[in-house]
Amino acid sequence: MAYSSTYSSSQHSPSNYQSAHHQPSVLELAQRGNFRAIAHWLNSILVSQGIHVQAEAPRAGCLKIMVNLQPTSRSARSPKARKRLVRHICYRLWTLNSAEIREVRILGRMAGQRDILWRQSVRLSATATPGINRLRKAGQVAKSPAQKRFQLLRSFLVNRFALAGFIFCYWLMYLDATGRQADQPTIATTPTTTDLPSAQPAIALAPQKPQTLDFAVPRQFSGQIIHEATPPAGAEKVIALTFDDGPWENTTEQVLSILKQNDIKATFYMVGQAVQKHPELAKKVVEAGHAIGNHTWRHLMDDMDELTAAEEMGNAARLIYETTGVRTALMRPPGGNLTGSLVPYSQKKGYSINMWSADSSDYYLSTPLIIDNVLANAKPGGIVLMHDGGGDRSQTVEALPQIISSLQKQGYKFVTVPELMQLQAKWQTMTTPTRIQEVPVTPLPMATPST
Repeated sequence: MAYSSTYSSSQHSPSNYQSAHHQPSVLELAQRGNFRAIAHWLNSILVSQGIHVQAEAPRAGCLKIMVNLQPTSRSARSPKARKRLVRHICYRLWTLNSAEIREVRILGRMAGQRDILWRQSVRLSATATPGINRLRKAGQVAKSPAQKRFQLLRSFLVNRFALAGFIFCYWLMYLDATGRQADQPTIATTPTTTDLPSAQPAIALAPQKPQTLDFAVPRQFSGQIIHEATPPAGAEKVIALTFDDGPWENTTEQVLSILKQNDIKATFYMVGQAVQKHPELAKKVVEAGHAIGNHTWRHLMDDMDELTAAEEMGNAARLIYETTGVRTALMRPPGGNLTGSLVPYSQKKGYSINMWSADSSDYYLSTPLIIDNVLANAKPGGIVLMHDGGGDRSQTVEALPQIISSLQKQGYKFVTVPELMQLQAKWQTMTTPTRIQEVPVTPLPMATPST
């Protein structure tokens, strides 16, 4: 309680004294990012399942959780049970609405042992649903007599929501794209007769070279980090749907089917290893007219050095080309990680770094909350982040038709990210006439991953 310049006997009332000397609860400490309080809070939830966790904060914004499993625990044996446990922990952390937690690393091991059985890195949204935020703000205002009631209500609500190494063998491959002036807000896809050097047999997926498609970007966006476009007043309402971590068995085809039914083109940021595993699905994405971006080879969320960045981007770019015929100047860093050398390396090579303005958080939330997140953050010129790969995405498939229907009712037209950048370039020329040229992707060093 703040001191007043005027003495008043009311300042010594029991309720005011309690407010002035209030000790934060475990939940309040957890919301402030206190990792000991977070561990205590999670253990109170997971103890009934025979699971004990330890937490630490290796750096600001990052929470590391060690999950100690009993031999009889289903999560120790079943991959599906493990995924449910990870999703449950992430959901609980999300309900904290803590601005201090942005990235979570969850590791599992048998109790009393040191060997790590599995690990998972997850990015959390900064805040949960608007309803929970409103409750928190209301609780900050409620003082003295209402304080105990609010703490009980908040506790109820929150508890309810519940290498092997690579053998490096370097050789250069040139990814060249033809540059020309864009005369309309769409990406040109012109065939070319230029062939890349053949890959080694370990990852050669098709003997015939596919038709080449170039997803180039206007020059002013080369090397730039893009979160959204900024349409002028009176411009058509456009929004871009994007899908990460694919192609993925079943899910990608389901997403493609929904998009086809609604005559919508989207942008898919593909992981090289997923393309290697599901080449036919990668081809179907391109054949359906969607755009493709580079999401690295292994989807490493940790900071990379430049050597690793070159390998991750180069291997993915090569396999995407050999499988689909696409050369792309679009990339999205795994987990949205802008630190380390991956983004600077990609910028140096001419890639446009594509982030997002609306995060669906579909990798750990239920269908209603996914829909909530997208619609609450949708805006003209926005980019929506979803996932068609990386795990069970049935909740995304279920949410997608409702998201599309709601946005259509609001007057939105769906475009790809390349089309969105072309529109942004066109909007900019309305005020500053400049010549927009497409940027070829510069050569990338390639490394052959060991098998």
